[in-house]
Amino acid sequence: MQPVWDEPPIVREALRFRRTLERPEDLVATFRSAGVYLECTTEPPTVPVVQVDGVPWLPVFSDLRFLADYRSRRGETGEVEYLQLTGARLLDTYLLGMPRGTSLLLDPAQEHTVALPALSGIAPTAIDSDHPARPVAEVSPYDRPVMRAWGGRL
Repeated sequence: MQPVWDEPPIVREALRFRRTLERPEDLVATFRSAGVYLECTTEPPTVPVVQVDGVPWLPVFSDLRFLADYRSRRGETGEVEYLQLTGARLLDTYLLGMPRGTSLLLDPAQEHTVALPALSGIAPTAIDSDHPARPVAEVSPYDRPVMRAWGGRL
């Protein structure tokens, strides 16, 4: 891995957030301004969503290295299609076309992985007010940091 000061700002912010679980709004603001990548296919046009206990999670990558590593860990090889967009465009536009409640996993399987759950203040498809009895920790593959930091409910 590159030294942390050489990483994109979103990676540095994700590492800070994972260490402290403080100021989640800073993580969201940094994510919104970051360039991110989504794995996709054009025929038919789609992006892969991972289901965890019936909750959709969209893998999002801050760097193509992390996308390649993710695919390698899943045993996938060869070329891959991807979209590059800003975090803001993903949150404000693309998520609107995803299943309601779709949450984001930033750089799955990396040291700085963080979950951005579908909660108010993060995604326009937030569902925290509709399902107050189901904690984020029950559905997130990265449960403890999500529940303590966001305090939201799915």
